[in-house]
Amino acid sequence: MVEPGLAAAPPPRPARVTLPAENPDPTVLPEITLRDRADSEGAGLAAPSGLPLPPGTLLGGQYRLVRALGYGGMGEVCLARDTNVDDRAVAIKMLHAELAEDSYRLLKGERRELVELNHDGFIRVFNYGHHPGVGDFLVLQYVDGLNLEEVRARAREHPEEFGHERFREFALAYGVRILAGLAYLHAPERGKVYGDLKPPNVMHDGSTTKLIDVGSVRRAGAPGLTTPLYRAPSVGAHGESESQDDLFSLGETLRTLCGLGATRHDLADLAALGPLDDASAGHRGLGLVSLARALRRATRTRRADRFANAREMSEQLRGVFRELRSLRTGAETFEPSPLFLQSAYALDGGLGAAPEVSRWAAPPSAPRYPPPGPPEVARRLPVPRPDPDDDHHGELSRLSDDDPAALLQHTGDWRDSPEVHLLRCRLRLRLAPDTDPDALPAAETALALAEDAIGPAKAPYDWRLDWHRGLLALARSRVAEARDRFDRVYGAIPGEYAPKLALGHCAEHLRRPHEALTFYEAVRLRNPSLGSAAFGAARARLALGGPDALADAIAALDAVPQHSRHRTAARTAAVRIHADHARDADGLGTALRGLAGLFSAHGLTDEQARVRMKAEVWGVAHRLLAPPDGAPRMTGAELRAVAARADPLLEFPPDERRLRKDLSRFYRGLALQAARDAPPRDTEVPLAELLLDRAYAVRPFALRHHRDTPWPGKKIRNWIRNNAPTQQGG
Repeated sequence: MVEPGLAAAPPPRPARVTLPAENPDPTVLPEITLRDRADSEGAGLAAPSGLPLPPGTLLGGQYRLVRALGYGGMGEVCLARDTNVDDRAVAIKMLHAELAEDSYRLLKGERRELVELNHDGFIRVFNYGHHPGVGDFLVLQYVDGLNLEEVRARAREHPEEFGHERFREFALAYGVRILAGLAYLHAPERGKVYGDLKPPNVMHDGSTTKLIDVGSVRRAGAPGLTTPLYRAPSVGAHGESESQDDLFSLGETLRTLCGLGATRHDLADLAALGPLDDASAGHRGLGLVSLARALRRATRTRRADRFANAREMSEQLRGVFRELRSLRTGAETFEPSPLFLQSAYALDGGLGAAPEVSRWAAPPSAPRYPPPGPPEVARRLPVPRPDPDDDHHGELSRLSDDDPAALLQHTGDWRDSPEVHLLRCRLRLRLAPDTDPDALPAAETALALAEDAIGPAKAPYDWRLDWHRGLLALARSRVAEARDRFDRVYGAIPGEYAPKLALGHCAEHLRRPHEALTFYEAVRLRNPSLGSAAFGAARARLALGGPDALADAIAALDAVPQHSRHRTAARTAAVRIHADHARDADGLGTALRGLAGLFSAHGLTDEQARVRMKAEVWGVAHRLLAPPDGAPRMTGAELRAVAARADPLLEFPPDERRLRKDLSRFYRGLALQAARDAPPRDTEVPLAELLLDRAYAVRPFALRHHRDTPWPGKKIRNWIRNNAPTQQGG
């Protein structure tokens, strides 16, 4: 049943729009009040044309007509006063059978159910009745604000009233509110659809929003009113609709409200990732892409390609709202993910820890900030939450995968289910291929079993399968294939952060630093506690270079909050980056201040790690005083000034001689660490001996040498040579 053509839009009504303070709540909206609201409710005004009966007529012996309000698909809507309830204002909806006979007959049978419809998202139906000359009518709650078509026009005319870019966040707030009402309507115990969702049917009155034309509400699958511009292709010829058709209409309503393209087909171009790898990505951000993807999924042609239900769509709109707000304000907009567990791993590529001893044997051309390898990323990305409907949801929610081999054994006799197979897939990925060559084939087998358990009807639309296929591709270092898989996941759940984190890592390895930065920043700004996003953003900033690269990289790491488990790693990385980029005494001083804070306030307590960090920073000072080529970049006087300002607990040396003495001592300590951690082999020069050579080279020149008290380096070298065979044999 198709509604008659829409009338021309009336002139804009005067209203006051009050912009709310910044708020991370995805349901907050401006306050909208009609300026002539008080007059419009007055009973003494002359009745405009269109009133079916004279003003003052008493309908059903109770409702006194005041004036016409408008015309809907099922008849006139009039303002009236309820003489039995303090003369409260109500809306009377006349039901004209000749306009929509099928809908009329359906509605007559469901009037009592409409009265019992009790949700804040819908206008209340107080009563129903019959009056000679008018026929049947409904008595509705009276609201009089701007409908969404009027809101859209006003936002276009006065964007400042809605905070300019903030208007898209408000559009999502409308969506979240409407979806709460649709979820109530679609619940199995009610089994209804709204059927005719469109901008004119959503009213914003003060701080409330209401779906106002409840005459279109009917049983799922029953005929009823629809509007061509917002009707899903899957709706029947007479308006037969299912719950996912309401989601389509909402998607079109929000697309129109946001002004995204002329038709829903334009969303495909807006949702593409292509433009993210150019220099404009940082200015554009990812929010528009995520918004377009959410609306595109809602408005797909086939029902199976859309969101499964109102709750799922609401979760994704809330996630897109958080992303848009964080990208616009730079402020955290955190809410725990409904679909992923937060990963305990920072994916820092080693930058968040004190340098490994082998760092001092690496060639100068070795990359300073390598990203974690694809197999490591596959093992450390966030894990999907178990499906609440899975048979093993309770047990799976209590598991920890710290020991994958033990957990595989523990779950070996569990009854098969999709989530059990997916868990086994991830556990196999956690097993190192060099110790278990069958790990990856076994992971692929487990994923195939999960797909069979989900079934051919649902598997093509289950994003969990694409997520795990992406992990498997990373584990085999097939990064381009992994990117395609994670892109599909992003299209299915555009409000989630985990697919964007995975796509950021793929972009890094595919040498697309702008794209990587775009993904990492979208995740980092939304939740600064996620160390993986902070480290990825810092690496991308440094890879892109530019005059602000260092400051921006450090800012991303500094933004990791104190309560984050990745705070110490982030501060360690900041010190190492400052040290690498120190070009003069000021740069050295900055690195020393960061080192003091790392030792005293940011949790680096391991003594061997402290020695390695000191060796790193002291080495920078030595390089500035005596660079291998070129003139010194720091004088002895500047070194003394830096030492005077440094934290006394660091015991930073004020002159070159003591600096060399400290460095020599540090290198001897590192040699001992290397000897304990990696016994020398007969086929290569031991790392410990290389470090001892450094210690010899840097130690200050001495005029005296006691033959009976050999230099400690000689003792260490003898200890290494004497103990190496024993260690190898053990």
